Amino acid sequence: PGEPGEPKNLELPQLTAGELRGGWKLLFDGRTTEGWRNYRSDKLSDGWQVRNGALEKTRSGAGDIVTAQQYQNFELSLEYRISKGGNSGIMFRVTEDDPRPWASGPEVQVQDNVDGRDPQKAGWLYQLYQPQKPEWAVKFENQVGFKGIDMDDATRPAGEWNHVYLRVSPKQCEVAVNGVSYYYFNIGSDDWNKRVAASKFAQFPQFGKAAKGHICLQDHGDPVAYRNIRIRELSEDGTVADPVDGQLNITGTPAFPEIAWEGYEGVDDEGRIQTMRPLELTHAGDGSQRIFVASQIGTIFVLPGDAAVKEAKLFLDIRDRVQDFRKDAEEGLLGLAFHPQYRSNG
Repeated sequence: PGEPGEPKNLELPQLTAGELRGGWKLLFDGRTTEGWRNYRSDKLSDGWQVRNGALEKTRSGAGDIVTAQQYQNFELSLEYRISKGGNSGIMFRVTEDDPRPWASGPEVQVQDNVDGRDPQKAGWLYQLYQPQKPEWAVKFENQVGFKGIDMDDATRPAGEWNHVYLRVSPKQCEVAVNGVSYYYFNIGSDDWNKRVAASKFAQFPQFGKAAKGHICLQDHGDPVAYRNIRIRELSEDGTVADPVDGQLNITGTPAFPEIAWEGYEGVDDEGRIQTMRPLELTHAGDGSQRIFVASQIGTIFVLPGDAAVKEAKLFLDIRDRVQDFRKDAEEGLLGLAFHPQYRSNG
């Protein structure tokens, strides 16, 4: 049963078995404010209340709040609901040396992008980074001679829930809004230092310098709510260890140990290794039991479903129409599918 006053259909935050095994933890349980306190205080003001499974700022003077624990490298996932014209923020690696949390912790902006007054939009890393098209997308557009739309605002309107994903890692940091990757950055890089020097944060010597710190939710004077707040800590090198449930005593056995590929030699006339890279094994659904193998270079082979097969026959060669994956960022032939009626029309 829920708490008194809770809607009967209220969905409280919970972690799946996979998330638990993957190291995710809840920073907010949807019922209590445990794990949160006001900035530079050991208590939480009553201006922050739990309402309908969300941590909500309910009155003026509520104050900025921080996690009880500090975090170094992590992935943070949460949802926010901002009021009409409202403003808030999500800061990280916040220390409490300065009266202002943003003097130490970089801020992911939270705002109503329609009626908000701040030129820094929701999802932007305040005065430092804003949405930009990935290099691979720009390269692809240049290759095909087509320019797609610029995705600079993936937010939903004020009053609706928006999702923010933040990764802070020594390898690469990222911010995504509603599933759309906004930008990547590396704290302490030349690019980072140049941007900080050109921002208002240049006057704060401790800005972005802490190796770890608190997560901070900002009280900017406007109503705002947060929910489904969860975090996964990363190792010092920024990786996530694969969960291990046990061990199985199994060994790998080559499926076709004696197979040769028609028209393919492992080395060229000068002794250089030739890469084929099979990507997919599939069937045509025609009852023949034949196996089709698609390679990334643009060749498709066919062989009988027999482990003793000696040769895979070349079925289709479209190398003249496929980008060379060794030159064009892992492109090439990336998949193979047959018509559902291949038995009759193939």
